[in-house]
Amino acid sequence: MTGFRLSSLPAIVVLALLLIVALGRAGLAQIPAAPAPAPALPPQLITIAETRAIIDGAIAYARERNWRMGIAVVDHAGDLIAAERMDGGSGRNPRFAEAKAFAAAMYRQTTETLGALYKTRPDRYFGIINMYGNKVYLVGGGVPLAVDGKLVGAVGVAGLPEGEDEKAARAGIAAWEKMRPAQR
Repeated sequence: MTGFRLSSLPAIVVLALLLIVALGRAGLAQIPAAPAPAPALPPQLITIAETRAIIDGAIAYARERNWRMGIAVVDHAGDLIAAERMDGGSGRNPRFAEAKAFAAAMYRQTTETLGALYKTRPDRYFGIINMYGNKVYLVGGGVPLAVDGKLVGAVGVAGLPEGEDEKAARAGIAAWEKMRPAQR
């Protein structure tokens, strides 16, 4: 018995085998490599436990005075971490609070200061309003959060009597500053 020879197969079978091999190689060349892993998220600069301390501190301030409010905490990019409405508070207040916190994070100053631009720099005030629309609320109650001079987020409070929103936000920040060393 002699060895297998290609010439002994009908020509059509040889062509079919060559086509299968060629298509297989071409198909393998076009199969993409495994997808790249998703980019890592930036490190979170403020934890949910720290956020909870801010919210609880601000709520304690309002409760002592028998007031109702909404509060929001955002990260350094202005993205919401958490928001809460006190029992009996307006459903709009957390949205207003988030808009204050967003503005404070974006501009790294209080919304009280930003709101004053209406009188001193109306061009800048209306520029901010036009740029961000309903994402900003430029009245007192938004305060940036910083650690060692670095912005880590902002807090916003809405729904309290005039001038009290920022005081409640600062009460929340004071509670955060007390618990922060124990967390780190």
